[in-house]
Order: sequence, then C-alpha cells, then structure tokens
Amino acid sequence: MISIAAVTALLVTQSTSVLEIDPLLLVQAAEVWSVLGRDANSVWPGWDPRKTPILIYFPDKQEVLINHPKPPEGFLPYTGKVRSPIGKIYLRNGKTTFSLDGQNTTTKIGGIRTLVVADTMSTRRQMIESVAAEVVAQPAKAPKLIADNLFGSPINSMTVFAHEAFHVYQERLAPKKSANEGALVRYPSLSVPNNVWLGIEADELAEALNASSAAKARESGIRWLAARQARRSQLPSEQRQYEDAVEFSEGTAKYVEYRLLQQMVSHSPSAEMWLIQGFQGYGSQAEAARNSLIRKMRGFMSGSIGVNGDLYGASPVRFRMYYSGMAIGALLDRLGAKWHSKLLTSEESLTTLAAAALRPSDRELAEAQAALEKTERYAALLREKEQLQADGRRHIDLELSRFTEAPGELILDYSALPSVMPGLTYTPFGVLSIDANRTLYRLIPIQGAIGALKFSEDSARPILLDTLNRRIHLQLTGSPESLKPGPIQEQEVRLPGVTLNDVKGEVSIEGKRVVIRLN
Repeated sequence: MISIAAVTALLVTQSTSVLEIDPLLLVQAAEVWSVLGRDANSVWPGWDPRKTPILIYFPDKQEVLINHPKPPEGFLPYTGKVRSPIGKIYLRNGKTTFSLDGQNTTTKIGGIRTLVVADTMSTRRQMIESVAAEVVAQPAKAPKLIADNLFGSPINSMTVFAHEAFHVYQERLAPKKSANEGALVRYPSLSVPNNVWLGIEADELAEALNASSAAKARESGIRWLAARQARRSQLPSEQRQYEDAVEFSEGTAKYVEYRLLQQMVSHSPSAEMWLIQGFQGYGSQAEAARNSLIRKMRGFMSGSIGVNGDLYGASPVRFRMYYSGMAIGALLDRLGAKWHSKLLTSEESLTTLAAAALRPSDRELAEAQAALEKTERYAALLREKEQLQADGRRHIDLELSRFTEAPGELILDYSALPSVMPGLTYTPFGVLSIDANRTLYRLIPIQGAIGALKFSEDSARPILLDTLNRRIHLQLTGSPESLKPGPIQEQEVRLPGVTLNDVKGEVSIEGKRVVIRLN
C-alpha cells in the first residue's frame, strides 16, 4: 500500500516537473539575453537586463518565474529537464497573478519589479477571439483571416521580452517621467491640423530611417521637425507633455525592439531555436520585422491603421506615440547622437534631443514647412482629415444616443457633493472626448467610486462622465425594476449589468431611466 506521504510526494513531483507554458519561450528569452545581456550592450548603452526576473504565465493554470532572487510563497523549484541560462526556474500552479490573456507588462513579484510575458497559447487564444469577431462580421474573409493569424512569429515574441525588460530598467532610473493619462481626456483627437501634420511627420521619419546617408537623414529630420513644430504650436502644453511622456515610456521600449532587430540580422541562432515552427534564422526575417515596424509607424501615425476599431478616440492617439518615439530614437542614431543616458537622467525629451542633434536654422525650418504645405500629400491629408473629423462627430452623436436606446439607464448625480470627485478604473485606450465637460470611457468594464459609493459594470459598456452637471451615466442591460422612488440607503444594489455598493441618496425614476441623487 502506498502511504499518504508517498502520494503527496508524487503529486508535488508531478506539479513541479511539468511545464504547462511553452518551453520554447524560455529559449527565446535566452536568445534575447544573449544580445542584451552583455557588458557592452549595443542596443541601449549602460543597460544590463541579466538581473531582471521573468514571469511567463498561462491564466489560472501556471506561472513560471525565472531568475528571481526571493520567489514568494507558492513558487516551488522546477524539477524537470528544461534549463535556462538566465537563471533558476520556479513554478506556481493554479491561480496566476494575471487572469486575462495577453498581459505583457511589468509587475512586482515578491517586491521586485519583474517583466511579464503571456504564454504562447494565451496570446493565441486572445488572437482567436479577435479573429472570431472579424469572421462573424466578414464571413467571406474567414479563410484569409485564419491563415494570416494561424502561425505566430518567434521574432515578434522575442521583441516582447526586450520591450518589457526595458520597462523594468526605465522605471527604476526615471520613475517620474511617466505620462499623466488624464491628459488624454482633453486631447484634440479629431483636430484636422494636428492629424494632417502627424501624417507628414510619419512620412519624414520613415524617409530619415531609410535614408542612404546621415546627411540625407538630416534633411528628412529637419522636415519632420518643421512639421512637428507646426503641429505642436496649436497643441496645448498639457498634451505636448503627454506626447513627450508616452514617447519616453513606450516609444523608447519600442525603439529597443527596433534596435534588437537590427542586431539580430547578423546574429547566429542557438540550436534550440530551430525547434520553433517556421523559424528560418534571423537575417532576412529580422530585417523584414524591422521594415514592418517602419510601415506600422507610418500607418499608426497617419491613421491608415486603426487601433481597437477606434478611429476617433484615444486608442490611435496613444498608440502612435509608441512608434513616433521609436522612430525619433532611431533618427538620433542615424545622426550619430549620444543621447541614451541623457534621456534617462534629465528632463530632456526625444524631441528636444533631436532638435539639438539636427541643429536647424530658423530659415531651414520655415522653408521646410512652407514646402511641405505645398505638396500634394499635404492636400490629400487635409481632405482625409476633414472627412475624419466629420465622421468622428457623427460617431460621437451615435455613441451618445446609445444611452437613451439602451434597455435602461442609470444616472449617478453627485451635484450635492461639491467636494467629491469621481475616481474611475479605466484603460487610457478607451477614452473618447465629447467636449470640454463630457468624456466617454469604453473598451473594458468600468469600475468607479463617488465618495463612499462604489459601482462596477459586469461587461464592457461605455459610461459617460459629465463634469459640468456632475453626473455619471451608465447603460443598463435591462429595465431597473428593482428600484423604487424615494430615499435609499443600501449596502448593495444590483441592477441589470451594474452593481452598486454603499448607496445613499434619493431615487427618481423616469421610464427606464433611474437617477440616484447622492447625498
């Protein structure tokens, strides 16, 4: 008979010897470290990620922790056959730090900032869900959509390790240069001149990165700077600072991807890399991936590539700064500038560093702007962005109409609480500015608090914050029949699609609309 102790020992052995995550991700991480983890890091001078811990996870199944000096409770030493040159491997089975797919980020594990990468199957599941929605909308395109997304690229996932590892370094050296996401609420996402000049900036940055010489790169760089100065002369200072901050935080991490790909072109892969499906070596694949980043930069900055299906809100605004920051960093390299340390240790932005490296005269800038305004490209962008603005305003009207068309509407009126400001948990990609006083928050289920009251949606539906009238509007999924007019003081109120906690106020009902005036 097998003893209970023996069975327990067997279960522990099994749980710590089996990798539920893709072991080839460990191979890819080691490949990235073979380039970045050197005393002389040619991707970003002075940065050594060799002490950075790595967490790879599959939601609610397993987490793999590598090279962590003090793994927290629940992580056990891995006893299987796979090894990593990066460091010792630990496993934790069951509940994971992140329960959503595709969370490539940084977080503190055991008090130590750690880079996080989603497992291959987690990323693929997220992709399948996205493709499924497209297939439903466009069934005729199903075969191509599936074929285009069937195989992942190991080079793409390798750049994710580099991107998130750099965030760990960046957050340690320059924690105060992060962006104030509240600035997105007032960003003029539909401004015609802003969007026209962004398209011009993208063109000139692409020209600079592909230029045959440093002199040619400088010519394109001066035209880019002229376009940027013309655009930013009409942009409020808060939004200019926001752009600088996102270009610093996300743009430099994207730049690290770009530089890694440049280094990988001549890199010899390890033997294990050839086990990855579809791997053909680096060379042309790495160069193609680098060129793809330049094409994406042009697409996102010009608006020809969408983000989250959002043409008019914060998604395209925020995401294009990833690529503009990348491109400005690469431009600085083309100009031979020594800029990396200065960006991390001073108040300088990528724009100010590029202007110093370009050293244009006022005449050069004025002539460049005048010439750009006479191009057919400028005229075409002007027509395109005027149409975008008109379409965007119609879209906003449609989004506002959904509140009255919904099965029910809840209004939280906090006008009687003059000293209280709402707090919201939202994604900056989901912000859509209506006007100076009204903002829509979308894409994820929103949670919030108004004083003692707390609310949460059970699924992603836009909410409207009206700071002038001091009201929050929420869309309900059914008629709010459980509420009655009059005073209310409840610890919990469940309405169709929304849960409220610590509710105190006065209820009034107008058909399917419920107003709770908080007090």
